[in-house]
Amino acid sequence: MCRTLYVEALEALLGSRMAHVAVARDWELLREVARLAQQDAPLVLSSSDPALFSSWRAAVTKYHLMGWTEMTPERVDAVRQKAASRQRAPNVA
Repeated sequence: MCRTLYVEALEALLGSRMAHVAVARDWELLREVARLAQQDAPLVLSSSDPALFSSWRAAVTKYHLMGWTEMTPERVDAVRQKAASRQRAPNVA
C-alpha cells in the first residue's frame, strides 16, 4: 500500500468526504477509506497521539451514522466490478 493513498484515505475519512470519493469513482481511495473505517483507529494511537485517536474514532462513528457501514473493502470491489462490466456492455440502440 502506498503511503500517499493511506494519507489521502485518512484525510477523506476524517473530513467525511466518502461521498465525494464515491462520486469521483476513485475506487482505490474508497476501498482504503472503507478499510480504515472497518479496522478503526489503532489502539496504540490512544497513547502516542490521543488527538488523532479521538478524531479517527469520531470519524469512524460518523462514517457509520452516515450510512456507510455496508461500504466495506469487499463491497467496494463488487461495486467496482459492476461499474466496469456496465462500461464494457454494448450499447443497444
